[in-house]
Amino acid sequence: MDKKIFSFLFSTRLMAILFLAFAIAMGVGTFIESKYNTDTSRILVYNTWWFEAIMVFFMINFLGNIKRYQLLKKEKWATLILHLAFIFILLGAFITRYISYEGVMPIREGAAENQI
Repeated sequence: MDKKIFSFLFSTRLMAILFLAFAIAMGVGTFIESKYNTDTSRILVYNTWWFEAIMVFFMINFLGNIKRYQLLKKEKWATLILHLAFIFILLGAFITRYISYEGVMPIREGAAENQI
């Protein structure tokens, strides 16, 4: 049973499904943002549990494929760097979501500001 779960989690089929779901969600979020506003797209798409689950499964899949295809060998470094780049992008998205904040900083022409 465990072998079937691991083979599915690290499969190319799951990667394709996740990529399609992620692309559709990003497209829908973009259309919602252009029709309504940024807050609406965040509420309906970007800050939802299922969008975060897609990103978590992406990260699990990337980490599993690093081990599955033994990408730590010297001759496979290019593919390893590609997988690590996606992992760092996803980690950055999680850090941004939970630690960052947004603000507005109006700056008049010719002026300098250092406060939000």
